[in-house]
Amino acid sequence: MLHVQYATMTMYLRQAWKDPRFSFRSTGKLHRVRADVWDDIWLPDTFFRNERSSTTHGVTVDNKLLSITDDGDVWYVMK
Repeated sequence: MLHVQYATMTMYLRQAWKDPRFSFRSTGKLHRVRADVWDDIWLPDTFFRNERSSTTHGVTVDNKLLSITDDGDVWYVMK
């Protein structure tokens, strides 16, 4: 008889990339982006190969953070 076990985990997904369209100064200052403009900003379509199922953390507000520096460095965190 074959017994298959699956793991369950909660994790933070952190992604960083450079988008030259946001580069306008070279101070390196970090700016948080308001959630109401996120739909206007490109975000990568990240997926996990061979996943069985997945869900995002459900709370009253999204557990997400999007920050952009003056140099165009984008930092995206999601639970």
